Amino acid sequence: MLDSSKMKKPPTGSRLFFRPEAILSITVIFAFVLVAGAAISSYMHSSKAIQAGQSVEKSQELLGSLESIVSIMNDMKTQAATYIRTGDKGAVTRYNKDKAGLAKFISFVKHTGDEEGWRRWHFTYIEQLTERFINILDISIKEKDRGNVKASEPGLSKAQQLMEVIRGRLIISDVDERAVLKERLEDYKKNAETSSLMFISLGGFILLFVIPLALIVQRYIGATQKAFIVEQQVSREIVQHAPIGIIQMEADFKIKDINPVFRSYLAEEENIDGLSLWQLLPELPRDELTNTVASGKPAILKDVGISQIGSRTDLERYWDLAAWPMMEGDKVRSLILLIEDMSDKTILSRQKEVLQQTIAHDLKSPLIASNYLIQAMMKKHAKNGDQELLMRLQDSNEDALKMVKNMLEVSKYRQGVHVMAHSEVVLNDLVNNIVSGFDFRCQVSEVSIALILPNERIQIQSDEAALKHLVGNLLENAIKFSPRQTAVTITLKQQDDQVSIDVHNSGPGIHEKDKEKLFTPFWQGELGQQSAGGTGIGLYLSQQIAHALGGTISFTSDELSGTTFTITLPSKPKVTNGAQK
Repeated sequence: MLDSSKMKKPPTGSRLFFRPEAILSITVIFAFVLVAGAAISSYMHSSKAIQAGQSVEKSQELLGSLESIVSIMNDMKTQAATYIRTGDKGAVTRYNKDKAGLAKFISFVKHTGDEEGWRRWHFTYIEQLTERFINILDISIKEKDRGNVKASEPGLSKAQQLMEVIRGRLIISDVDERAVLKERLEDYKKNAETSSLMFISLGGFILLFVIPLALIVQRYIGATQKAFIVEQQVSREIVQHAPIGIIQMEADFKIKDINPVFRSYLAEEENIDGLSLWQLLPELPRDELTNTVASGKPAILKDVGISQIGSRTDLERYWDLAAWPMMEGDKVRSLILLIEDMSDKTILSRQKEVLQQTIAHDLKSPLIASNYLIQAMMKKHAKNGDQELLMRLQDSNEDALKMVKNMLEVSKYRQGVHVMAHSEVVLNDLVNNIVSGFDFRCQVSEVSIALILPNERIQIQSDEAALKHLVGNLLENAIKFSPRQTAVTITLKQQDDQVSIDVHNSGPGIHEKDKEKLFTPFWQGELGQQSAGGTGIGLYLSQQIAHALGGTISFTSDELSGTTFTITLPSKPKVTNGAQK
């Protein structure tokens, strides 16, 4: 039994709290709070210091304006007196210029006083006194212009008295404004010093924040690097011990590395340094692999024949390949080629095909000969009671012969040696002829055939023999699985650049579990196993023919409505490469 006192206990709350990661995290949070507080305080005091500085500048401008008003008024009085006593026209010009400047300074002082919200009435009164001062001097100058010098002299005395009153008011405003300026300077100094202190504190708090954060980042980077190294080691182990061949390449297909399984394919002392994939394996399909690098999408290649690997030639290998691009952003950085050797399986499959083809070929001749014998016997015993027996024997022999022919056809299509002979085909006539050939079969099975053909003739470019084989296969299947006293329906339609042929029977329908494998060669579903004489290659051959003609074959099936097979063909020939399969 285990000693409970020696068992490793889970860390308690206090231990978790004092772990380095926890301490660093708490320090970072505390430092962040201090940094945030210092930043807010610095911002507030800086704003106050800026506002105080702006107020100081405004006070200085106001004081300067007050001094300018006194100076301009004194100059205006002097210029007016000069003109009245000497008649100097230049003095009038300077007087008018001073009057315009005085108006600007008075407006600025009044506006500034209004903005501050204090002494508003005081500056308004100064403005009124200034207007009276200007009016008195203007009247004196006009009297001079009329030649009445004596009437202009008293105006100078009144202007002097009024100027003294204004000067007194301005001195009061100046003294008051200087007191305000002093307060503002002290406020500015205080806020500036506090702001500087806060910025110094902010720098310290940021340093306090950065140090533990840097430690945390360093620990994280260390842990990440360690995990990355472990991941690389695991990946390297997987690659080295994977049961498939692996080639690592640059994006330009220059080989970087290979694993031991692929190394076993090479000749002893084979050097791959500096080789490209095409130098090592010249038979690989270039277009698909080049497209993988260009598009960044994986490629799967099945049953690729290989006769040369480096310096080794005259090989017979068959590989399934998977090309995986390694991306860096939107660009392919490198490529990994996975190789599964399917040679034994492929060679065995091809040997089986050859054996099946040989057996089918050997059976074809005696079946044809026996068919001729049966026909001869039917003629000899035409009036005998053996006629029906011979007809059934002939029907069975025809079934066997057709199965043999189907097996031979499958081999041709799979090996890519069946060449299509395209010509003008009238589908209406073709379907009628095919149906006519099933009259005897329909009588035996007690099944009728209903044709739904369009009024117009449908002509396409296709292989007539292949079409007959294709439609005949589907029609034979439909009759075989149709209940007695029912009808098989064939519908011919044309739409745009395609034509379709539907073959419908009202049989029991195809089971759901059988639908996925329906076109698999040599496979029979539950219904196929229940019927005699099936080989499981009829539908597979039909699919091969449909593809060879550039079309498709599909089906729908359920227990209520039966099964419908649909052949879709292009109006113009559309065949595959070379083999046309």
